[in-house]
Amino acid sequence: MEVSKSPHRRGSHRRVPLAEKRRIVELTLRAGASVLMIAHEQGVSRTSLYQWQALYRAGKLNAEPRARARPVASSATFLPVTITAAPHAPHSSSGAPSSALSVVPLTLASGAMLRIETGALDAGLICALVAELQR
Repeated sequence: MEVSKSPHRRGSHRRVPLAEKRRIVELTLRAGASVLMIAHEQGVSRTSLYQWQALYRAGKLNAEPRARARPVASSATFLPVTITAAPHAPHSSSGAPSSALSVVPLTLASGAMLRIETGALDAGLICALVAELQR
């Protein structure tokens, strides 16, 4: 295992390349594999291996990061969105407005799906969602 010592860290902390993390995590995917045994055999902590598994599932162990000075171009694209005033809710036979449920389904780049159900969908909510997703 090729491991480089980080100059600003002390003790047993090591900097493990992404490719090596991915290789070790993939050992845990085999039938009957024990995370504890693999961590011991590979000389890494069990906690680190669990964290790497989470990164692996999120697709974050695919390639070495590029230089920090240059931002990585995102493959995400934005589509134009037009926000218009919501039509007036139809009234029920009793004269009270109906309580229709608005649903906003979102699929994130990681593949995770988010479904937001709200009674009143307004432009402010959409703008807040878009702002949070851009962070």
